[in-house]
Parts: sequence; structure tokens; C-alpha cells
Amino acid sequence: MIQNIQTFLNERKELWLKDRVKKAANDVEVAELNQQADDRFSLKEWLPDAAKRVSQLSMVSHPSKFSHPSAKTSSVIAQVKSAQDGYLRSGNVHYPLDVFGNAAAMDVYKFLSVNLAEDYTVLTGFENDDEDLKSLIEKSSLDFASLKQAFLVIKNDDASSKTDHLVKQVYFPIEDTEYHLLSILTPSGLITRLKQAIDQLRFSEATKEAKEKRKKNEHDEIGYADIFDLTVTAYGGTQPQNVSVLNSQNAGRAYLLSSCPPTLEKRKVRLPRNDFFTQCLYRKNYQDSFVQLHKFMQLDLNNTDIRTAIRNILQFVIDQVILQGLKIRESYPEGWSQQEYYASLPKLQRIWLDSMYIEERENDSEWRHELSEDIARWILRSYEKVISESEMLGTAEINDVKQRVEESLRQAKEFF
Repeated sequence: MIQNIQTFLNERKELWLKDRVKKAANDVEVAELNQQADDRFSLKEWLPDAAKRVSQLSMVSHPSKFSHPSAKTSSVIAQVKSAQDGYLRSGNVHYPLDVFGNAAAMDVYKFLSVNLAEDYTVLTGFENDDEDLKSLIEKSSLDFASLKQAFLVIKNDDASSKTDHLVKQVYFPIEDTEYHLLSILTPSGLITRLKQAIDQLRFSEATKEAKEKRKKNEHDEIGYADIFDLTVTAYGGTQPQNVSVLNSQNAGRAYLLSSCPPTLEKRKVRLPRNDFFTQCLYRKNYQDSFVQLHKFMQLDLNNTDIRTAIRNILQFVIDQVILQGLKIRESYPEGWSQQEYYASLPKLQRIWLDSMYIEERENDSEWRHELSEDIARWILRSYEKVISESEMLGTAEINDVKQRVEESLRQAKEFF
């Protein structure tokens, strides 16, 4: 613990001496500068001076300067409880408080951020009356209690509710004619954690190695993940330190995740809610076949070629209808028809379209007789609706098509 604090003071001393030693005229001046630095950055001298300057800084969870560097609002430290609600929000993510204020006093915040142990800083030590920290300070003839009181000013939660016209504001409705005027502040710690997580995901050594293997067409056991459609935004321009400490550490950069609505593709295979024939089959898709069928039927010639052509066209339509049913069976998990949404679907169609009824399909042929008649009736009625000059077809035609459908269903059992 003592070593970390001494290391911090030594770094400040070296930084203070760097330019001054270069300008020194002789060794005597160098020796004087070193003596001044030793005194200036001893714990006894530096700590009281830092305690005076700490009032120029404020710790916040939601800085206002992300909206505008000149915005001045109350110092807000949000006290939000954690909840298992699935949201990435304040309270559900552990992140450090941010700091804004006079840039010349930022060395004080760096001191308070020195780690005494893992997740245990100098500021935490003051808050908890850490005995080791107290002993170190009292050995330098300093009063721990007064220093504690001075340094903890940085975390004072401003009791006032002061906003600024430079902060983004939203009128939020609460009644028919009443609104709350909300000042929108930025959770800088939250966006910092998000940036750290994304950078770790995209630029870690493991990810770099996996990407390199991919370029060489080599296998990587773990692989890597990535996030697409990221937008990088910047705060503070060329002086991110004027916004906040965390913003300065992030070089003013933050990620924005895509919030665009997903592009939904229309389902190629639609589930029927009430009836397969009205909700999954579209007569226009079969219009060309019905037109060709009508042309051959109008010839009124009874020869082998005409009969073969008519039979082939009917068989093509039958196969397309059966194929549409098989697509439903193959595209959706078994049992889909048991959902309440499909309660109105006839049992016959459930047996045909849902994989869970495989035993009924294999052990009972009655469903094929009934389904064949339904398919035959739909084909002939669709032909009549598509072709305005068509003649009404009767029972004989329905029975003929029914037999063809039933034979096709038997064959489909073998192939599907």
C-alpha cells in the first residue's frame, strides 16, 4: 500500500522536474531543484495542498458536460438498486464514478484512485478509516480526520436540482395536460464499461490470433465473436479532458450500438391457422397450369397425346400441393399444431402437416382418402375460378383427380 502511494508521488516529482532540469544552468541549480521536488512531493507537503484543491473537483455518475462542455448542473450520483430485469442500465453494471472540474486539480483525483489493494483505492481507505492509511498519514505528522473530511468533499452529492439550458431536455407526459421536464444526462461509467467490453471482444489477443488463423485458412477451436453496425461518437473534440476524466481516458470515444429495427424476411412457408387450402395455397401460383389445362380440354380430342398432357398437368398441380404440405411438416418442429393459436385447424390437416402424427399417418389410411378428396376438390374448384369460361366439373372428375392424389400421397410416404 505504502509503495503504491510513494510510486505515485515519485511519478509526479519526475514530471515536475523533467523540463526544469533541462533549463537548469549548472549542477547547483539541479541540486536545488531536486531538493525542492523532494520537499514539494513529500507526503507531508503534498497531501495538505491536495486537500485544499480537491474542492475544485466533483465525482458524479452522470456528468452534464457530455451534452455541452459549458453545461453546469448539480453533481449527480445516482443511487440505483440492482435488479434482475435484463436491462443494461445504472445499478445493473458496476462501474467507477466519473470526475469533472478544474483540469489542474486532476492529479488529486489520480491520487485518490491509487490502488491500495484490488478494488480498494485511497479514497475507499479514507471512507473506511483504513488503519494502514491512517498510520502512514500520522507518521508524516498529519491529521487523518481533517484530511478525510477534506478529501470526501469530492463525493458530496449536491442536494440542489440545478439544470442548464445547454443540457438536452425532454418533456415527459404524466397526465393528459401535465409533463415532467427531464434533463437527459449521460452515464459515463456505463458507456465506459460498454466500450471496454466491446474492445475486449474485438481486439483481445485471442481474437487477434483467431482472425489471423482465419486469414491463413487455419482452424481455431474457440473462434471469435464480433459486433457489427457499431457507430463511434466523440465527446469534447480535441480536448476530451474538458468533459470528464473517464471521457479523457477513452480519448473522447464511445460506441453506439445499432438500434435499428430488424429486417424481417417474409416466411416462405406459412402455417395455417384455420385451413391449409385457403391460407397456404394461392390460386395465382397455379394459374399458368390451369390455363394450359383449359387449352387441352377445349380441344375436345380423345387421343393419347391429349390425355397424357392433361394427366401431366394435373399431376404437376397435385405434386405442388403435396409439396407445400410437406414443406410445412419439415420446416416446423413436431407438435406445433398443439398450440392454442392453431386450435381451429381441422384434425385431418394436423395429421398431414404435423410430424408428431407420424403413427396415425402410417397406421391409418382413412386420412389419405379424406385428404385426397379435399385436395381434388380444391384443384378443380380453383380451375373453375381461374378460368372464367370453364365448365362446371362434377363427381366423375373429382373422383378421377382424387385417385391420382391418393396415389401421390402413397408415393410421398415412401420418399418423405
